Amino acid sequence: MSILKPKAPAKTAAMSLRLPAELHQQLQALQADADRAGFIFDASDVCVKALAAAVKTARAELAGAGAERAAHDRQQAAS
Repeated sequence: MSILKPKAPAKTAAMSLRLPAELHQQLQALQADADRAGFIFDASDVCVKALAAAVKTARAELAGAGAERAAHDRQQAAS
């Protein structure tokens, strides 16, 4: 196991999104509360993990939809 870590562990790209104002206020309050308690709430890390899971799920759904579409097309061609 490596003790040293690279300075820039991964290349990133900026992405902005719009949140409901109430959620944004809750996130800011949570980050402030965590900071006062000596912790950090990394919303970016949470978003990355959630989006990665959503992309995986969406890819699986698309693959399933493609298989369903192909089966439907084969059935229509046989008719």
